[in-house]
Amino acid sequence: MDKLYAPLVAALEGTVTTPEQFTAEQLTNYGRIFHWTPRFIVSPASQKDVATTIAFCREHKLSLSNRGSAHSQSQLAINRNGVLLEMKSMDRMGPVDETRMTVDVEPGVVWRDLTHHLKRWGLVPRVLTNNLGVTVGGTLSMAGIGVASFKYGSQGDNVVEMDVVTGAGEVETCSPERNPELFWGAIAGLGQFGIITRARLQLRRMKPMSRTYYLLYDDLRVFLEDARRSMDSGRWDHLESWGAPCAQGTRPVAGKRQVFAKWFYPFHLTVEYDEGAPPDDRALLEGLRPYDNLYTDDCPTIDFLERMVPVFELWKKAGTWEFMHPWIECILPWETAADCIEQVLQDTPPGIQVGGHVLLWPAKGTTSRSKNFMVPPGDNLVGFGLLPAVPQRYWEEMRERFENVSRLMVMFGAKRYLSGWVNFTPEEWKEHYGTRWGEMVALKRRYDPDHILNPGFLPFEA
Repeated sequence: MDKLYAPLVAALEGTVTTPEQFTAEQLTNYGRIFHWTPRFIVSPASQKDVATTIAFCREHKLSLSNRGSAHSQSQLAINRNGVLLEMKSMDRMGPVDETRMTVDVEPGVVWRDLTHHLKRWGLVPRVLTNNLGVTVGGTLSMAGIGVASFKYGSQGDNVVEMDVVTGAGEVETCSPERNPELFWGAIAGLGQFGIITRARLQLRRMKPMSRTYYLLYDDLRVFLEDARRSMDSGRWDHLESWGAPCAQGTRPVAGKRQVFAKWFYPFHLTVEYDEGAPPDDRALLEGLRPYDNLYTDDCPTIDFLERMVPVFELWKKAGTWEFMHPWIECILPWETAADCIEQVLQDTPPGIQVGGHVLLWPAKGTTSRSKNFMVPPGDNLVGFGLLPAVPQRYWEEMRERFENVSRLMVMFGAKRYLSGWVNFTPEEWKEHYGTRWGEMVALKRRYDPDHILNPGFLPFEA
């Protein structure tokens, strides 16, 4: 038995497990690219347990990583030879303030559970990620973007107040007005400065029904102009889009014949409404120029928010959920977006749709205040991502191609979204953060002086 096991167990209300009890899932994350084995896994029962575990790690010179649903694809939500904090054990939801439209939650709360909890009050978080199976603490530490981000920014922008246990072991309450340095350090901070143990989230009123218009575009530039017009119109509650390939045959790519596609661009525009007062279709769609208007769908808004659940279930049934996921997502400047997307997609095989997809989302550069969620300058931005599922035996063959896609995005002025697979050098990390990097180094020195929190991703050691 590990000599540190007994004193760690004695210090905590929660549970401690050792390597012989670990599951294969706990040694990796959704990316399935990295596999690390911690010395202990702690499932904390409270904020006190988190602070105690951090103090224990500092005393015994152990690293500490935190894990929610582990939807990351790089060296996050896993730990090597230290302690892994399984934050899903902290999943309590506090009181709902209907006047201020806020709710307090612990970091292990899953967004889907919170959404169903809030529906009795007719409330909903302002921004929800497409995958509702991830945790509040996980997405706030990443930024958290969704189909309402063009209106409300990231999920982190909609936090009113937080409790954070810093890497120095201090419990701090912070907000945009109270200790804003730590607050904006923890939002999209990848767990580098502290562990979020409570978040007060800003909510909004949710109308019971939603109508979605399924438009299709065959011209990327027409789609982007209509997306900009839709963001500016103030008509829509949610905007969602992606790339859809239609296979055409084979042609040479890098010396080999490869299936190629004609790319189309579905654009789903959604508006919420009260029962008995449906929206005016003609007024909403006025000025838009799709290749085709395929379908109009009415459903309860709660069902709309869960629209991706059948997709993820299909991936699981098909077995691709267990593949590697070197997802490459970025936010592009408006001026270069079309050129970058067309250049990437011309060599992207339609097989990317097997267990994955090509993500597009229109965005505003003015809706987020987050200091760590890096985006290019500009009022209008375009999110773009290749989200493949790669069988493990093909990883080495595909790795260089995905690295080249990432470099190409950056050449076009993009900023990577960091939940995906990011293989930056220390210099590339500094370029990603720009002037913010020096501020983050100072935050690390102040709030995690022993550099124990979430090592292996950001190169603070370099």
